[in-house]
Amino acid sequence: MNTFQFFNDNFGRLLTSQTNVPHRDAWRTLSSTHPLQKKNKNGEDQSGRLVAGWVIIRPTGAVMQQKLAVAGIQYDDRTRFEAFGDELDAWDGSPRMFLMFDKAPIPIASLFMTLDLRAVRICSPAGTETFDYTKPCPPSAGVVQRNLDKRRRNNAA
Repeated sequence: MNTFQFFNDNFGRLLTSQTNVPHRDAWRTLSSTHPLQKKNKNGEDQSGRLVAGWVIIRPTGAVMQQKLAVAGIQYDDRTRFEAFGDELDAWDGSPRMFLMFDKAPIPIASLFMTLDLRAVRICSPAGTETFDYTKPCPPSAGVVQRNLDKRRRNNAA
C-alpha cells in the first residue's frame, strides 16, 4: 500500500468522496473545508479547513485534535507533543502518519508513512521533520524532536 492509499483508507475517505486517484483524493482532503462540531454565534453549522492541531493516522483509523463533525474519527485534546510521544512510546510496529496542521494546507508531497522508529517523519505545512526516535536528541534536532525528547526525559525522571 502506498502513502496516499494509507492516508485515504484510514482518514481521507471519512472527509471527502474518493475517486480512486489517491494523490488527488489526499490533496482534496487536505485543502477542502470540512464540517466542524462548533456552531457560529447564530447557532449555524460551521466548516473549515484543517488549520489547527494534529492527526495520527493508524491502520485502524485516525485520532485528531481538531473537532470535526465527522463520524469515524476519534477526537483527543492532548497537545501534539503529548499525542505523538505517547504514540511513539507505545509503538506496535504498524504504519503511522503524524500530521501537524497550521493555516496553510499540508502539501501532499510532505505526506509520509512512518514504518520504523528510526525514521519518524512529522508532516506539516512547513515541510517535514525526520528523526530517529530510538536515539538521544542531537543539538541540530528540529522543534518536534527536541520537544519529544524533553517530554521523554521528564517522564523518565
